[in-house]
Amino acid sequence: MYKVLLVDDERLELNTLKNYVDWKKLGIGAVYTANNGLQALETADFKKPDIVFTDIRMPVMDGIEFAKQLREKDKRVKIIFLTGYDEMDFIRQAFRLSATDYILKPFLVEDIERVVKGILVSLEQEQTVSHSRVHAERKIIDNIFKDDMQPAETLIGQFFAMENREEDTFRYSVIGLYGKSGNPPEKDFFREFPEVFYYVELQELNLLLLKTSVECHDVAESMAAYLYKNQENLGVVYMEGEHRLAEARIIRGRFEKAADAAFYLDSLTPASLSELLRGEKKAELAEEERKKLHILRKDITSQLSHGDSQLCFERLEDYLNICREACPSIYKNNIIRLYNHINDELVIENEELARQYPAMRFQGKTIVQLAEEANNDSQIKEGLIQYLNVILTWYCSLQENANYRVVVYVEDYIENHYMEPISVEMIASEIGLSPNYVRSIFKSGSGMTIKNYLSEYRLDKACKLLKNTSAKVSRVASMVGYDNVSYFCAIFQKRFGKTPNEWRRGL
Repeated sequence: MYKVLLVDDERLELNTLKNYVDWKKLGIGAVYTANNGLQALETADFKKPDIVFTDIRMPVMDGIEFAKQLREKDKRVKIIFLTGYDEMDFIRQAFRLSATDYILKPFLVEDIERVVKGILVSLEQEQTVSHSRVHAERKIIDNIFKDDMQPAETLIGQFFAMENREEDTFRYSVIGLYGKSGNPPEKDFFREFPEVFYYVELQELNLLLLKTSVECHDVAESMAAYLYKNQENLGVVYMEGEHRLAEARIIRGRFEKAADAAFYLDSLTPASLSELLRGEKKAELAEEERKKLHILRKDITSQLSHGDSQLCFERLEDYLNICREACPSIYKNNIIRLYNHINDELVIENEELARQYPAMRFQGKTIVQLAEEANNDSQIKEGLIQYLNVILTWYCSLQENANYRVVVYVEDYIENHYMEPISVEMIASEIGLSPNYVRSIFKSGSGMTIKNYLSEYRLDKACKLLKNTSAKVSRVASMVGYDNVSYFCAIFQKRFGKTPNEWRRGL
C-alpha cells in the first residue's frame, strides 16, 4: 500500500483533503498531514511518503522551498501542488523542481482522485522497471563475485554503465554469514538491517554488502544478537575497511578460506576476518593426537558407566579441544566415532537404556544427523551433552542400588586384572563380602556367572590380540591370563568352533 502526505496551513482544506477522499479505495494505506513546509519535511523524513499534496503559500516554509528540499532527499516521490489562478508563476517554478502535477483551488474530490489514479499507474510502472533493473544489477554483482569464467573488468563496466555512475563512488563493507546453505536471509532480516544493500549467496555462506556510512563491526554485533535471538546458529564475520568491486573475487576467496575456522565460532560473538584467517585448521590430526582421542573415548565411556558426570564432562572437553584443532570434517568424524563407541559399549545391548533413544535425540536428531547438518560445533556439542546426560541419569539411578555397585566393582576388577590369576574369593575379599553372596549378586545383576564373564572377557581380548598383533598363540594366552596354552586353545575352540590360528587366518 502507498503512503500520502497532505500539506496545507488552512485547516478546513486539510481536513477536506484527508476526510472526504476515499484514500483506502484508491489504494492508499496511510495518510499523514502537516501545517507547513518545515513540519512536512520532518514528517517526510520519518514516514517516507510516495505522494505529496502541498499548498504553495504557507508560513515558516512555503511549498516551493519544501518541494526543493524534499526532492534533494527523495528523487522518487510524486509532488502535486495545490494553487490558485493567481499563482502561475509559482507553478512554473514548481515544474522546474520536477513537480508531477498541480490542482487549482477550489478543487473537487474528483480532481484529487483523478490525479492519484494517474500517479498510481506511473508508480506501478516505475516499480516494474526498478525491479527489472535491480534484478539485472544483482545478477551482475553475483557474477562479479562468483563467475570466474567471465572477466571481472567487463562485468564491472556493465554494472557502472547501468548505474550511470563512476566506479570510485561505489564502496561497501562486507559481513559474512556462515552456515546458510543456499538460502538468502529472510525479509524480516533486511527490514532489521537496512544497511545491507546486496547479498551474494555462496556454498554455506552469504556475503552481505553494507553501506559504508555505518560501522561494520557494530552492525556485525547487532546481527549476531538478532540471529541468536531468532535461533539461527550462524557464524558472523566482518571484514574491516571499505572496498571496491574490483576486489570482489579476492574478498570471496578470503571468506571461503576462513570457512573452517568459522565453524568453531561462538554464535553470539562476531569475529574479524583477518583474525580468523590467522587460525588455520589442520587437514588431519597427528598420530599422537589420534591415540589420545582413542584413550579418551574409552575413558568417557567408562565414566558414563560409573555415573561420574564431572569426570565424564572433563574428559569430553579434553576430547573436543583436540578435535577443534582440525578442520570441521575431522571434528565431525571424531564426534561420530565417540558416539558409535558409547552406543556399542553401553546402549545397544542394554534394552532398558536403549528405550531412552527418543530422549537422547537433540531437536529430534541423532548425533550422526547433527554432525552432518550442524552449522557450527556448538550445536553438535549441545546435542552430545544431551545424549550423555540421558545415559548418565540412567547409570546414576543404578548407582543407588547396592547390588549394582557390586556388579560394577567385579567388572572393573576383571578389566584391570584379567591378565592375572583371579578367583571369586580374591574379589570378595576386596569388597568385604562373602564369596557366595558376591556370586549370587553378580549372577542376578548381569545374567552371567563370574567365571563365565571372566572367560568371555579374556577370550574377547585374545581375539583382538590375534587380529591386531603377530604374537604367538602361547604369548597371547599368557597375555590374557592363561598359563596353560593347551587349556586356552581348548576353551577357545569350544567358544568359537576354531583354533586360535584358524581364527586368525579367517578360516
